[in-house]
Amino acid sequence: MENQKIVNTPYGKEIDEHMKKQFPERKERVFYEQNSEFLQIEIHLLEAPTKKDFHVLYTVGMSALPMTLPEDLLPEYQALERAEILLLLPAEWSLFMPEDGKVDNRLWWPVNLMKYLSYFPHENKTWLAFGHTLPNSEAYEPYDDSTKLCGVMLGALQEEISILRGKDGTQINLYPLIPLYKEEIEGKQEEGTEALITRLSTLNGFGMIVFPDRPNVWAK
Repeated sequence: MENQKIVNTPYGKEIDEHMKKQFPERKERVFYEQNSEFLQIEIHLLEAPTKKDFHVLYTVGMSALPMTLPEDLLPEYQALERAEILLLLPAEWSLFMPEDGKVDNRLWWPVNLMKYLSYFPHENKTWLAFGHTLPNSEAYEPYDDSTKLCGVMLGALQEEISILRGKDGTQINLYPLIPLYKEEIEGKQEEGTEALITRLSTLNGFGMIVFPDRPNVWAK
């Protein structure tokens, strides 16, 4: 990826319009990646309209390049090649950029996770889709000292939110992130994605609204 020209997604305007249609009448803020390597990644924030609602964050830029799907999935699943990341945060979660640029990781680790996953499939010549799970490290290190969440699974919302078809016919898949505990990741590996989703269904938003201290649905 060295010396590669930075690529912008041609679907940026369509992604933005799609998300604003799904979550209307919200104030928007945009955080720009300052150290882009080969993709121009933006994090868009649609603020919660009430204290009982949630913030909606989404990437714009990951879809600039197609992901590398296994050959045995092509051409049948070629529509999964392009994706963006979604994240839901509770209304009380405050994301602000201090003047000195030194952000509080207790608040910003979800955003950093979004950025990391935006680059991940392109850097590693792989792909991400519904049900894929990534631990934060082999040792399951928490994302921050303020939480024990240490991995993430890509989830799915209603099709009208999760799938965008561009004007050129290209499908953009928008995957919400579900941060997980170690026991949940291990439980999914043993019993499968559906078993984990069934357990997550007991939580507010199926675990898609990020609460650093939420209940562990696979706790022994």
